[in-house]
Amino acid sequence: MRTTPTIVAPATPPGVGGLAVVRLSGPESPRILKQLDSRHRILPTHRATHLHVVDTSGEIIDDAVAVYFQAPHSYTGEDVVEISCHGSPLVVQKLVHLICDLGARLAEPGEFTRRAFLNGKMDLIQAEAVAAFIGAQTSESSRLNRRLLQGRLSTQIGHLKKRLVTALGQIEYVLDISEEEIGADLVPRLTADLTDLEQEGRALLSSYRWGQLLNEGAVVALAGPPNSGKSTLFNYLLQDDRAITSPVPGTTRDYISANFHLEGIPLQLMDTAGLRSSSDQIEKAGIDKTRSLIDSCDIVLWIQDVNHPTDEDPGESIAVPVLKIFNKIDLLPSKPNSFQAKSQGQEIYISALTGEGVPELLEEMKGLLIRDQGPERSVALATIRQFETMQQFVQPLEKSLHLLRQNPPPLELISFELREALNALDLLLGKTTPDEILNTIFREFCVGK
Repeated sequence: MRTTPTIVAPATPPGVGGLAVVRLSGPESPRILKQLDSRHRILPTHRATHLHVVDTSGEIIDDAVAVYFQAPHSYTGEDVVEISCHGSPLVVQKLVHLICDLGARLAEPGEFTRRAFLNGKMDLIQAEAVAAFIGAQTSESSRLNRRLLQGRLSTQIGHLKKRLVTALGQIEYVLDISEEEIGADLVPRLTADLTDLEQEGRALLSSYRWGQLLNEGAVVALAGPPNSGKSTLFNYLLQDDRAITSPVPGTTRDYISANFHLEGIPLQLMDTAGLRSSSDQIEKAGIDKTRSLIDSCDIVLWIQDVNHPTDEDPGESIAVPVLKIFNKIDLLPSKPNSFQAKSQGQEIYISALTGEGVPELLEEMKGLLIRDQGPERSVALATIRQFETMQQFVQPLEKSLHLLRQNPPPLELISFELREALNALDLLLGKTTPDEILNTIFREFCVGK
């Protein structure tokens, strides 16, 4: 009978620190812990215990605190040991090597969470949320993934599944008796139930843009003619002099990037070289790089000097959404009323030097980023796998509603479609997930998680 191997890995990031945590999981964890303890004790479960960690020759490696979590009351559902030692990379390395010598093996990326999933400690949506929660860049992203980790989305999916099973049961009951004796109220009742399910599925699909933004962020390029104030705006948004500013056109010859948070949305701001014809080879290379960058970003802030506007319409050559920004309104002798906020057609008037108009610019940026996701949600689809699987839930419901309009409705075909929708929900929760999908998900994790 094959036993599950015991695995080990540092659970804290590499590098020097005050403390580090080494985690074991598997049936040999208690035995290995006993051998590590200089007094060779069997430690009580769920209690922190101080011990001298010794190697096989009895030499003390470190003073540590260990906690033994007896199965199934642990993160993975197996016997788990967590050892808090001093945060010396050398100590951690020695400890991990020693544990491997005592019978464990190094964990693969995400293997602890994979075991938690396989042992029923969490479903696949929650498992995906673990990595996203750890890597969250903003408080909004952290809140969303904490809710997913707590099972808020999984509960919603469970309710969808329960209602779908009820609808499928009504059809199966009629098929078992006689398809020719369809009750007068069956079709209207099924139509109403499936319409509600489809609408809820579509609402979840629309939430993906919000979840994707919070977890993956967006790239915003500051582009436009030279000396239009791109670098000044870049510095103003960051509240830091990251980019060199100068009245001399062509000062920025390569792009500069920095992280920026817009109301919980993580953004990568890119200050790019001014676009113009140039014989300078270095500047020309920067301009070519800017044009390539624009094609791959999510939003372009097209900035020009309001005192020297150009006739160029960037929207004609740029495929992504463009905000046209007229900068340097602080240099105008007088300001028309339209400059106080913005005019029609996504044109914003600002002063990157004083900050006037920048709040309106940020509001427009957020509007463009979340344009397709509807209202912000307490839970949202957060991965492309979840989005594509939810599509597999909605599509059979659409087909079923179309079939229900036939007279008489082909109940066997409708039953087949509803089973496809049911399979999609099971796939979403990880109840019927192929190994190759699991491998793709968990290889993105850090080793100790």
